Amino acid sequence: MNPVQFRNATSYISGGDLEADVTGTTIDAGQFRKVCMVAVNNGTNSPAGDAYIQHSNDDSTWVNGATVGISGAETNLMEDEVYARYIRFFYDRSSGGADATIAVTFTLKS
Repeated sequence: MNPVQFRNATSYISGGDLEADVTGTTIDAGQFRKVCMVAVNNGTNSPAGDAYIQHSNDDSTWVNGATVGISGAETNLMEDEVYARYIRFFYDRSSGGADATIAVTFTLKS
């Protein structure tokens, strides 16, 4: 039996500007089965939008997985199965967010 493997990054996104969409860099998650992302925003000027864990088999075509609505200053936890080789964080802005920033961390588990 193989031991459980973990991989994490505490500064995956640091200071993402919520006045526009925010897209994290691609993570090669081929050897993992679960992902957890924590998104913390400072809530300045009431940002509103949806955050997603996105999945892709080709690092080009992305499909939305776990989602959470973002509004105001808050911390959001998203967990998902890893359905494809690549994953990333994506924030789809709806309104507000001038001077608001977001920080995202992730943990992968085999």
